[in-house]
Amino acid sequence: MRSKIFAIVAIVLLQIFAPARAQTPLLLKVAMSEALPPISHATNGEPDGLLKDLLEELFRHVPGYRLEFHAFPWTRAQRLLEVGQMDLMVTFPSNSRKSYAVFSEATLYTMDYGNLVYDSRNNKALQLDAARSFEDLRGMVFISQEGVAWEDENVPAFINRYKVNAPRAMWHMMFQRRAGDFFIMTEEHALYSASRYGYREQLRMKKVDFIPNSQVEFHIGLRKSHPRRAALMRAIDAAMAHPDFMARRKVIERKYRNLARTATNTDPAG
Repeated sequence: MRSKIFAIVAIVLLQIFAPARAQTPLLLKVAMSEALPPISHATNGEPDGLLKDLLEELFRHVPGYRLEFHAFPWTRAQRLLEVGQMDLMVTFPSNSRKSYAVFSEATLYTMDYGNLVYDSRNNKALQLDAARSFEDLRGMVFISQEGVAWEDENVPAFINRYKVNAPRAMWHMMFQRRAGDFFIMTEEHALYSASRYGYREQLRMKKVDFIPNSQVEFHIGLRKSHPRRAALMRAIDAAMAHPDFMARRKVIERKYRNLARTATNTDPAG
């Protein structure tokens, strides 16, 4: 008799608590770059930036999940997703990344890399101003970042390179040490970083049309080993077509364009 009572109580408890468990959002760990301000970076150790805001807004329309953001050096961020310690990232769906992640069909954000960025005091500034092709940059030094495959694939091999392992070092090597002549980056990143590191007055940018694949479409990538891969990717693509999200995305992008233009020097060494 007592065992039957225990069984009935157990069934009742399961009926009470099972729905609550079913409604508990599933955790998705998001790997972000810690050094691409204002798009993706860390502020006092906390992940921040446009991509974080876009993902948070998007997942208002993807029920059943909650996001946890982590910022790393970009090479490590990709590796952590590859080995299954992270779940999501936002990046260009290159062939190498497709080996360990599936990507949304829709684009979350487009990065415009069609800009030469350089020091107005450089004795080659006028030559950069007049550049119409990579041939016009022959003999100059391109400061690039380790681990950025897009730069390796889209800047011709005859362009001399000076590679560094951190974005801050790129700016100081060009504007202080004169180790190179130009970067290639987005307008938002250039404006924000130049202000942050104290080089806004010396900054010069030129929009060019000879950089291949300069419109880089960033998609949401989910590790292939995720147990709900297919259903989650369908939900993500549906959410990106939601009118409310599309409207909010424009607001968020406008906010970060304005932020890039009004950023101030926050670099202690600047």
